[in-house]
Amino acid sequence: MIKFFRKIRYDLIGKNKTGKYLKYAIGEIILVVIGILVALQINNWNEHRKITHAEIEILHNLKTELKFNLEELKKINKQHTSEFEDGMYLLHLFGTDVSNLSELKLDSLISNAFSGFSFEAKDGYIKSLIASNKIDYLQNSELKSYISSFESMIVDADQEDGYVRRLLNERLWPSTDGKLSVLNTISTSDRYQEFPKGTYSSDYEWFFNNREMEDLTANIFAWKKENVIDEQIFMDKIEIMIQIINTELNKK
Repeated sequence: MIKFFRKIRYDLIGKNKTGKYLKYAIGEIILVVIGILVALQINNWNEHRKITHAEIEILHNLKTELKFNLEELKKINKQHTSEFEDGMYLLHLFGTDVSNLSELKLDSLISNAFSGFSFEAKDGYIKSLIASNKIDYLQNSELKSYISSFESMIVDADQEDGYVRRLLNERLWPSTDGKLSVLNTISTSDRYQEFPKGTYSSDYEWFFNNREMEDLTANIFAWKKENVIDEQIFMDKIEIMIQIINTELNKK
């Protein structure tokens, strides 16, 4: 390209000998400026291409990690919803005659309602993205904001589950030792089918007529309800993030 402009300059000089040196100098300046502008344009294009490729890779990796978390969260939310529903059933039994209900049914309800399944987020890639400042490659400001606050989203979705687990481990189970048969309750679950039956039957009349148990159960499932709601909010946010990523990838 520079040779092309130089040829034009020589032709112009050849036709008019007056001011030959001035025209030559101006021509050289023009060529230098054009060369610099072309070089800058090529460099900018290369840099933009590198950033775009890096962003595409980041978007794909984010999508993979977010989809994994969404699927795991759906599973645990379904379990927590089931626990909450069984908990509501149990709460309606307090102060009533439970002698007409089978022990197996009550064992099964207790086993599911007071089980301790928790959501464990996978956010290693997101953490590394933030730590390395590569999050700045993301052009969508809304997505960048969501990713930056992802860790706090996990805390918001999971903190009530921590309260539930403490109530179970520190108060409910110690208070029911020797009164509710752990073996009989957990053996109703497919997960623990290899466990034997307990040597005694649970005293459900004691449990459903005990004020402390009623209050503990109410507290547990009040927190469980908040847990289920916050998990749903988290799932909605993850779905929004995945939608934004899909939109951004379609633009590339």
